[in-house]
Amino acid sequence: MPKKLSEPTDYPKVSILLAARNEEKLIERSLESINKLNYPKDKIEILIGNDASTDRTKFLIEKFISNKPEFTLYHIDKTIGKGRGKANVLGQLAHHASGEFYFITDVDVKVPENWVLDLLNEFEDNVGIVSGTTMCDRGGIFATLQGMDWLHFMGYIKAFANAGIGCTSVGNNMAVRAKAYWETGGYEKIDFSITEDYKLFKEVTSRGWDWRTNLSKDCLGLAWYIPSVKEMLHQRKRWLIGAKELPLNWKSMIILYGLFIPALFTLFFIDYKLAMLFWGAKFLIQSIFIYSLNIKSETRPFSFWQMLIYELYVLLNTVITAFFYILPIKSVWKGREYNEDYLKDSVDTNVTE
Repeated sequence: MPKKLSEPTDYPKVSILLAARNEEKLIERSLESINKLNYPKDKIEILIGNDASTDRTKFLIEKFISNKPEFTLYHIDKTIGKGRGKANVLGQLAHHASGEFYFITDVDVKVPENWVLDLLNEFEDNVGIVSGTTMCDRGGIFATLQGMDWLHFMGYIKAFANAGIGCTSVGNNMAVRAKAYWETGGYEKIDFSITEDYKLFKEVTSRGWDWRTNLSKDCLGLAWYIPSVKEMLHQRKRWLIGAKELPLNWKSMIILYGLFIPALFTLFFIDYKLAMLFWGAKFLIQSIFIYSLNIKSETRPFSFWQMLIYELYVLLNTVITAFFYILPIKSVWKGREYNEDYLKDSVDTNVTE
């Protein structure tokens, strides 16, 4: 039988890898949560990669970690191998990591204090990669809707996992066994993709390693919401560009999900009563599913009115995102331009092969 970690003496050394680029507004929130992790200080190292930030990110990191020896800051000013963007930063940090497990999160995510312990307990002997769950921290209605959207999406990943279907890992809330990571050659050997988490998941599992997906409050990361519609559309366009790398089951689900609205609109002119029946059924099933995710993750359930607003939000967001995706508008994220093939710097930084 595979053995799970159970006693404190079993706990191995872990490395947390954190890529940071122009994150002056959120970096302290992230570092505070990592600093409060319930894990022995002598068994953990936090490696931060400053990815050519042009704001106060570097200064804030240096100030925060000045009296914390388990934190180390590295300045990323070159690329290695096939790595680009976040994958390049993580790939370089991995070369400095000495832990048996690499934990990966994003600067906009606040991790719970038992995050490391909870994901570690999923690592049976044959497991190479584990994903936690992330949703947006609640605030105003826009933040709440994004939080519901994240939890809804995470629910699909967990549903596929329960059916034994491997999909992807969660790039802002995951852990990978160091041995499994290096068997892939590291990010510098993996073909670049905007969906670097899926690429790593695919490479690890293709080598015979098993995987786990965890949906519990102890590994629930709280991401900061996207403050504007414009930024959210750029984020979604970047995701859709990366979605071309996803497996067929995910592509099929995304296509079917996107076709629901035009199909419903067409049916409305043929038989509006039947169209309303289908829409109502979809809303009911969706709401029950999201409520079940609230229960499993022990998060405060969304209200009926929030569920109703979310349904309208999804319909509107799907239509606008589809149009935005086909428009000849460059997708820019954190000062960098994303296209169909690779990530290019849109700022003048010292980047070499």
